[in-house]
Amino acid sequence: MDGAERIDRAPARQPRIVILGGGAIGSVLAAAVARKEGQQAILIGRRDHVRAINGNGLTVDGMFAAPVSLEAREQVDFPLDDALLIVTVKAGGLEAALTDVGPFLRSTTAVLLLQNGLGIRDLALEALQGTAVPASHIFIGIVAMGVTFIAPGEVRCFGGNIRVEPAFAATPFFDLLSDLPVKVEKSRDIARDLWTKLLVNAVINPLSVLLQGHNRLVAEARFDPLKEPILAEGCAVAAAEGVPLTIDAAFVNRFVTSDNITSMLQDFRRGRPSEIGFINGAIVAAGKKHGISTPVNEYLVAMIRALEALRT
Repeated sequence: MDGAERIDRAPARQPRIVILGGGAIGSVLAAAVARKEGQQAILIGRRDHVRAINGNGLTVDGMFAAPVSLEAREQVDFPLDDALLIVTVKAGGLEAALTDVGPFLRSTTAVLLLQNGLGIRDLALEALQGTAVPASHIFIGIVAMGVTFIAPGEVRCFGGNIRVEPAFAATPFFDLLSDLPVKVEKSRDIARDLWTKLLVNAVINPLSVLLQGHNRLVAEARFDPLKEPILAEGCAVAAAEGVPLTIDAAFVNRFVTSDNITSMLQDFRRGRPSEIGFINGAIVAAGKKHGISTPVNEYLVAMIRALEALRT
């Protein structure tokens, strides 16, 4: 029996959930899983964050009153038999992270990718070529949560949910993520959800950096003239990709339900590379493929990269 068949039934042993990426999203998810009775969660993160968690637990402001006790490590150095590997590293670090973990993957491992942007599955498939995990065990999901990394051992959650593709929802691993403080649900239309999230991100993320403001500021109607041309280009490209959408500035403003700081602004302030190439850059790339001009999104990509260069 091959791995692709074995994932369709219950794992042979008590499964583990390993979260690869100890940023805000990965930390919130790891804490939520660790609080579920009988479920084991291991968070893979940076040294200072790992040491803080192993010493004093993980504080999740807005979700749990007390620190959550869970296991944290700096790297995967153990076989991932019958394990669910949830990858929450940023898109720019995905290839390197998967390459590092490749030797520990098994035919019974399931990989759930939770990155922003387009082309994530293709990037993962290329990085995992030659490993034991079958391509049919690599899944994608969409994170719609407001989260902020405060300090080593502490994050803040403003609420939200995660949607996963139907193929993952059909596996036994999906049940491991049920009844969590973070709602994990099956997407009815994963392509539509991916493009909707992409277009919202294409507005909120770069504008938050340019305006140096929290989400509620970016969502103010006075900035709608900046949002509409970004969305018009994005909707045209999405339609060419077979995903017709009608998204305007008012939709984006309603989408913002918390006053957190975008991941792009958090990365910018911490001196880390942004995901602009996987967000607005993905719109530009898809537009070129279909012969659709995207000058506004091209300008945003250029502006963010220029600011990053000046920052360094």
